[in-house]
Amino acid sequence: MSRGWHSALAYVAIVGAFSGACSTVSTSDAAVVNRIIATVDGDPITVHEVERYREQSAAGGSTEITEQQALEALITDKLLEKEVRDRKIEVKTEDIDRYVDQVKERNRIDDYRFEAALQAQGLTLARYRERIKGELEKSQLVNREIRGRVSVTPDEIERYYQANREDFRSGERVTVRAILFRIEPLDSDAEIERIRRKAEEVRQLAMSGRDFGELAKQFSEGPGAEKGGLLGTFARGEMDAELERVVFTLAPGQVSSVVHGNQGFHLLRVDKLQAPGYRSLDESREQIRETLYQKAVEQRFQDWLSKDLRERHSVEVFN
Repeated sequence: MSRGWHSALAYVAIVGAFSGACSTVSTSDAAVVNRIIATVDGDPITVHEVERYREQSAAGGSTEITEQQALEALITDKLLEKEVRDRKIEVKTEDIDRYVDQVKERNRIDDYRFEAALQAQGLTLARYRERIKGELEKSQLVNREIRGRVSVTPDEIERYYQANREDFRSGERVTVRAILFRIEPLDSDAEIERIRRKAEEVRQLAMSGRDFGELAKQFSEGPGAEKGGLLGTFARGEMDAELERVVFTLAPGQVSSVVHGNQGFHLLRVDKLQAPGYRSLDESREQIRETLYQKAVEQRFQDWLSKDLRERHSVEVFN
């Protein structure tokens, strides 16, 4: 799901959270609770549904929403459900399985604890899967209607860059390569000393003229090893503090002494040092594309809701 349309939809009950159980009401309150406050193609939305939606939103950890925001979210939800039925959109069982597996993995719980958590909220696994099915169907609908019809042109990216150039000002930056000799938590002192000596030996090879990138491919146990130890380009505050203190003292081409960091022993080399200035358009292009894309998705979603969907369906709200 894209961040843009999902925030507009504001349907928070099933994204990594379990819906709250409904509270009971007295007979004297029933008339008020069941009062119809809106209809979508004649299907009613009651005060009770709005309050339940607000409770579920709060239970899911979202910011508290107003009655009006909850009502708008429920109207949106019903409109999407009708469009899903009209367009005969269906999700496969394996898609639901994959989503449920991701929820369990994200919350680090097994099948037993997962079903116990559902049961504590008054939900069966079958009912939860039905809710997931509905959400995935709506996601497919929105992706088809919104995401597939939004694009960002190179001209739009360049105009945004020129209009917001101050946002791309950067301090001093370094392009870094590294060779990591990993230390595991259970390694003995003797093993750690052996690894440190190995790092010193590889450093001597680099100092004697051996290509640092080739040494990284041969010895490094860290990220970027297959790329000759290339980690990327960093400004201050973007690296591990222990490594950052070292790299910003190195001249381009200089190899550091052996650095003891969180993961093990590091050899560091700066390929390039960039003075403070502005990030180039090429360096900023993907960030700008994502910013403009999300903004366009959000706007198209709002237009689709307020124009296309409401023209095809009858929505009435009662005071």
